[in-house]
Amino acid sequence: MGKGLKQLIYWCVSSTAVALVALPAQAENTDLEEIVVTGTRFEARSALKSPTPIDSISAEDLTRGGGSSLQDMLKVAVPSFSTPRPVAAGSLDFITPPTMRGLSTGQLLLLIDGKRRHTSPDLNSSNQVGRGDVAYDFNSIPTAAIERVEVLRDGAAAQYGSDAIAGVLNIQLARGTEGVATAKFGMTQQGDGADTQVSVAKGVTLGNDGFVRLTAQYQAHQPSNRATADTRQQYFGIGANGALVAPSANYGSGTGLTASNGTLDPREATIDRDIWKFGDPKYRNAAVFVNAEKPLSDLVEAYAFGGYNRLEGISYNFFRRAGQDETVRSIYPNGFLPLQNITLQNGSGAFGLKGDDLAGFGWDLSTLYGGGRNDLGYSNSNNVSQGASSQTSFDRGNDEFRQWTTNLDLTRRVPLGFEDPLKVAFGLEYRKEFYDLRAGEPASYANGGLTILDGPNKGKPAPVGAQPGGGITPDDAVSANRDSKAAYLELEHDFFDKRLTLSSALRYEDFSDFGDTTNYKVAGRFALTDELAFRSSYGTGFRAPALAQSYFGSTNISFVNGQPLRIRTISVNDPIASLVGASALKPEKSDDISAGFVFTKGALEATVDAYQIKITDRIAMSSNFQSTALTNLLASKGYANIGAVAYLTNAVDTTTRGVDVTLRYRQDLQEWGVLTGTLAGTYNNTTFDRIAGTPAALSAIGITTVLFDLSQQVRFTSSTPKEKETLNLNWQKDRLKLNLTLTRYGEVGQVALTGKTPAQVAALIPGYKVKLVPSAPGSANSDIIQYFGADIVTDIEGSYDVTSDFTITAGISNLLDQYPDKQIASTAASVAAGTNGADNNGTFPYAYIAPYGVNGRTFYVKAAYRF
Repeated sequence: MGKGLKQLIYWCVSSTAVALVALPAQAENTDLEEIVVTGTRFEARSALKSPTPIDSISAEDLTRGGGSSLQDMLKVAVPSFSTPRPVAAGSLDFITPPTMRGLSTGQLLLLIDGKRRHTSPDLNSSNQVGRGDVAYDFNSIPTAAIERVEVLRDGAAAQYGSDAIAGVLNIQLARGTEGVATAKFGMTQQGDGADTQVSVAKGVTLGNDGFVRLTAQYQAHQPSNRATADTRQQYFGIGANGALVAPSANYGSGTGLTASNGTLDPREATIDRDIWKFGDPKYRNAAVFVNAEKPLSDLVEAYAFGGYNRLEGISYNFFRRAGQDETVRSIYPNGFLPLQNITLQNGSGAFGLKGDDLAGFGWDLSTLYGGGRNDLGYSNSNNVSQGASSQTSFDRGNDEFRQWTTNLDLTRRVPLGFEDPLKVAFGLEYRKEFYDLRAGEPASYANGGLTILDGPNKGKPAPVGAQPGGGITPDDAVSANRDSKAAYLELEHDFFDKRLTLSSALRYEDFSDFGDTTNYKVAGRFALTDELAFRSSYGTGFRAPALAQSYFGSTNISFVNGQPLRIRTISVNDPIASLVGASALKPEKSDDISAGFVFTKGALEATVDAYQIKITDRIAMSSNFQSTALTNLLASKGYANIGAVAYLTNAVDTTTRGVDVTLRYRQDLQEWGVLTGTLAGTYNNTTFDRIAGTPAALSAIGITTVLFDLSQQVRFTSSTPKEKETLNLNWQKDRLKLNLTLTRYGEVGQVALTGKTPAQVAALIPGYKVKLVPSAPGSANSDIIQYFGADIVTDIEGSYDVTSDFTITAGISNLLDQYPDKQIASTAASVAAGTNGADNNGTFPYAYIAPYGVNGRTFYVKAAYRF
């Protein structure tokens, strides 16, 4: 435990202790307990009486603060939930990949009203958090449609099926006919990142006992930008013999700070160098959601819910300089910033019938169909192989995922002669999934047949495909589907006047593409006294590879150590797969054990839960394999112009250990109002039990890169905070509410640079926290892991009820204008040693993994009208 964490805990606990001593005693009957339905198929119960840890966040608590998206709200409200701020990652700029308990994005299951939600179709192939995984599109769910979010922080695959290794998020939809209209506007202190949101939700009655509730929400978000000037040489230099020479790519080479290639073009002195974008993307999102319930008789109730959203956004990619081969200079004489135009659409609909007495059984029969589609395009682009007649906009293609799930759940109380009956639940599930990856227009990926038109490389082969990464090719296009059938059983019984609760779950599931699996879970809670209870669980879990993980393929340009690299991400079903050592994916398997306690006394609540999650055959994106021998091998087999290859693989086994802590207290200050304080923290650490070696097919041609290299390893273990704490103080008196939240994000790390010589290391690392790892056994060169220190972000908000129906709110996110540590910088000294830094030649001062973003202080106002 680091010194900073110890100081924070000491401060929080001391402050809380002083407050508890100083304030008058609170009545014993104060009830802070939330009622939850997640984690059990039986009746709702208090979160504190659950055998497994569950958080319940109300819509009021969730929307308190300046978060511009549901994920932003969750990462403040739930310490074990984290999201990064991707940049230049295509659709992942909008589907920011979350993590729970430090595990991967796809190991978190999302439910809506207890029903499984479809994932995004897009596979994250970027060099960022969540690489090689699929995520949920939280933009598709209007926050105005939510009543509360329940977070089960425990493995639950035996209860809910594949994916629930790290935990479950269950979004409970708002019910009833009350109407509410809201509006919000926010902007950063630097005058960018403007965020405008409006929503309206209203229900109408169906007869005397039913309702239909409709929610509509619209958001327009402007980009923010924390990039710095590009000081590199932009244009060709003039050599001693008058010939053009390629521009230097070194930091400062275009401003005279470091040496250029040849005599600088006069335009270097006048070009606008603020040409990069690093921050929030630009997007607009419209969403509607409906929720309805209607009793059909005294025994049967019908329900339905569903919605649709459409998000249109722009992902800003890496600038192409005028002197690069990727630029058609007759179109872009000063270079260009390629734009990815992203359209995300999601639609879903669920219908069900339920009742309390079907031959003595409670029952719920439901079916849900939903899916998402990502349409991808380029603008402000070119295909160099098309020459001066190149298009500047391209349809890159699209991918789509659809899911149809049908469930039958039955419950019954079986008398056993004891005071409490045995609770029994069992059911069946059938799920069908469809995945389609469709090719873009030919111009987006095809070779136009022309060579480079001008410059020192005139006449040489031109880069093929639209910038920045080409379209989806017919070779990558695929249509796939599968189904799964499941049967499950749950038992629960209370003993000793409900002091002891024991529960168990058993699930059998059979996938058409991966075979069958059986998983189980047992959990218990024992109340030692009325104030102190212990709880524990053990279970096995599984996660079947997503269809996108088995079938996605693409060709992209990724920037590795600041240099463009054409990488082919192949499906394990691709003909190339056997040539590079790829094999069919296997499901992940897990063992999860947790133990903790719950303490309640009057207005005080405290929970502590420790856990261990062992996962075998974790699915991950491989290293980028590249060598001249590999490129030549693939070319000899008919696969030309491939600089590097990556693929999904069951690369590692891991163990994650951690502890979650919550402390909550509510104090009635009499005429001074009511003060509620919450202190919560999560601490975890992931280690590797197995890392697969270099595939034999690659070793045979001299490649020594391991299947899962250091960059991927550090991304698994250190790129999300291992420690995260929040302290929230909420004070209310009559019409006035004040809220203060301090969130501490622990240290994060990433591989900043690889293969650096001792002289380069000496020039790069002074002033930064780093760890050096030999680039190869016995090598004098080093890979540099950079660590970014822990930060505390302060948010403050005040609201006032102008009337009983109208509330106005104003707040400041990141009150103290906190920014993450900067990346290892490019400097004149580093260039003299032969290397740039980790900041993309000086343009990106911050890392992609910054856990709270890079916007700095943000102001916002909100209004809500209830009707």
